[in-house]
Amino acid sequence: MKSAEAFLTALERRFRLLAPHALATFDANRELCSWLLDPLARWAEAAYGEKAFDEAALGYARYCLGVAQAQAIYERAGRYTPEAMPEIVSGVYDDAGYMIPYMWAAILIYAFWPSMIGHLALFRDDFLRRLPPGAAVLELACGHGVLSLLAAEERPDIRVTGLDISAPAVAVANRLLAVSGHAERVHFGVADALHPQEAGRSAGYQGVVSAMLAEHLPTPKPLFGAIAGYLSPGGLVFFSAALESAQRDHVFEFHMESEPLRMAEEAGLRASRLVSDASAVSARSRFLPRATAMILCAR
Repeated sequence: MKSAEAFLTALERRFRLLAPHALATFDANRELCSWLLDPLARWAEAAYGEKAFDEAALGYARYCLGVAQAQAIYERAGRYTPEAMPEIVSGVYDDAGYMIPYMWAAILIYAFWPSMIGHLALFRDDFLRRLPPGAAVLELACGHGVLSLLAAEERPDIRVTGLDISAPAVAVANRLLAVSGHAERVHFGVADALHPQEAGRSAGYQGVVSAMLAEHLPTPKPLFGAIAGYLSPGGLVFFSAALESAQRDHVFEFHMESEPLRMAEEAGLRASRLVSDASAVSARSRFLPRATAMILCAR
């Protein structure tokens, strides 16, 4: 049965230039990264077979290249220059050929990028392990579904619903779910989670996850209102977003950690913990690509 090293071995075999950085991050945070990658390796092998690891390595390499290219354009232009939303939806979220490799990369960065390690620790230690017994959890824009599956793996007493507008992403999530052993407690569906009536969901969740979603929205402010509406009294939110970090489908340009925090506070939420970590950049760069994550609760 495969474990975390299978992803690193595939990366070293297929894209050697990227492997040392990923391995260094993994080695420095082995216990936490293995908490993510060990179950993911089991699920990936069971769902997709041995080819999953090479495909994950390819997706990660393409993702890293795309990020580097988008960031270079960002530096030259001085602002985000995304495609229009209809083109993003059709050319990214609805395109299985693009989304499936993207989904592998979107989870591997948690174990391979130093700027994401703090997010993983916050998610596990300050969100999952602090949820009340028997909690109902909702993940908005669940994508690959791995955070929801890790939640179920960590907490056998909770139930999790994951929603995403991308049918190809939800197909990946359901394929992993089918082999995870958590099918009785986890559900994935295609829906716009920012509209509770359309999603068929309302308040009553003791946990809400919104991971790296806000920067993909033309106007992220309504997201925080939706989160507050889903959250039950005493519930917890794991929220994260990219700042000054360009990608093909990053639409809203956050510059300061105070921006998403202020939006959360205006929606009646407050932060109990916040982490923010930057990528390595040239001293000549005008932007500092980084990722911030918060634990939020109702005021």
